[in-house]
Amino acid sequence: MLRIGAVAAWLAVAAGAWFGDLILPELRPDGGGARSTVTLALWLAYLVVLAALLLPGARAATVVRIAMPAGALQLWIAASGSADASDPVALIGLIASLLGTGIVLLPAYAEAHVNAASYGDERRFLLRPPGPILVALIVPMWAVSVAGVAVGPLLLTGRGWAAGIVAAAIGLPAAAFAAHTLYRLASRWLVFVPNGVVVHDHMAATEPLPLGRRDIASISPAPADTSAVDLTAQAFGMALELRLNRPVKAGVRTGRNRSDERSLTALLVSPSRPAAVLATAERRGLKLS
Repeated sequence: MLRIGAVAAWLAVAAGAWFGDLILPELRPDGGGARSTVTLALWLAYLVVLAALLLPGARAATVVRIAMPAGALQLWIAASGSADASDPVALIGLIASLLGTGIVLLPAYAEAHVNAASYGDERRFLLRPPGPILVALIVPMWAVSVAGVAVGPLLLTGRGWAAGIVAAAIGLPAAAFAAHTLYRLASRWLVFVPNGVVVHDHMAATEPLPLGRRDIASISPAPADTSAVDLTAQAFGMALELRLNRPVKAGVRTGRNRSDERSLTALLVSPSRPAAVLATAERRGLKLS
């Protein structure tokens, strides 16, 4: 339902942008060739996002989470200088852009994307981003990914050849790097499989960590004085503790390029929706404590 809601919101954004005539008068420079180039680029970008809304997977979710807020910001900037902002159709587009942004930023929305691309009887839950990255990097990475793609082509369509070439040469690789960083954050999961659970987190462990159903003694909210090995990558929010029936060896990351081989008897993970994780664990026959 969340994915359907996001698609509906994006279609309403198109109606507001086109029939409400908010975007094109504000962004198209004078001159027929430049007007056509900018118009074509905007609609190509729109179709790319629409395709990402319809396709499953972490990559598609990353494209949507970058582009939907950018589209909303673009609409509202255009509306602030447009006399047509009070037009009912334009208003629908503006409201839809906010609703769509709110939907795609929900953890459950990204989980719907990644679960649509899962294999068989899997259930994937996003893990929270590391605290330092959440505070210092996510918004700047989003800004770099948007500006890196947009600035160079816009300068070129306005015949700012030298500035446009430099901006594109620097901005496009920077945007690709920023988008890849955000994609890797969306590829960290706690996965329920028929035989147990897999911790799939490249920031906390060197390899995906499979835990068989017989290996797991219990799963529960972590107590404050727990001695479990921390695999949360310093994420904020509630952590869950998985206690094991026998030691399991894993490569635990201790730095960007460092890791230690550890024998785990209990470990901590930090899913974005811990209550949903516990409910799924109970349905799959894992003990809660």
